[in-house]
Amino acid sequence: MKKRVMRRQYVINKKLQLGLAIRFFLCMCLVALATGWAVYYAVWKTVLVEFHGVHLSRLYLAISQRLVLYGLGAIFSLSVLSIFFSHKIAGPIYKITRVLDQSAREGKRPPEIRLRRGDAFQEFAETLNRFFKKVC
Repeated sequence: MKKRVMRRQYVINKKLQLGLAIRFFLCMCLVALATGWAVYYAVWKTVLVEFHGVHLSRLYLAISQRLVLYGLGAIFSLSVLSIFFSHKIAGPIYKITRVLDQSAREGKRPPEIRLRRGDAFQEFAETLNRFFKKVC
């Protein structure tokens, strides 16, 4: 049975991974704002006009605060998770680059590129391995 390789470092390519996390965070914020705006204008504005009162305003305020708090928590959590998901992309790119760079420095045929199960670019690594077996 093969020994399972565990990740030691989740942020391998800061520019790629943090860039994806920031883009994901901004997209989620836009979705949250659009949803909040739609709910407000579709539901709450009508409810507040029809059933105006102090108790309803307090309810609106309490619900709005909780929605913002929970929404931001969910968006932040998903942004952090995007770093873990992007590791499946950044890790293989890092490994392939490292193997090819080391091979170029040493002037030798590169060793077989092995990626973890579930990583991206499996087919690319297999194609590179076949190419190097034929050429070198």
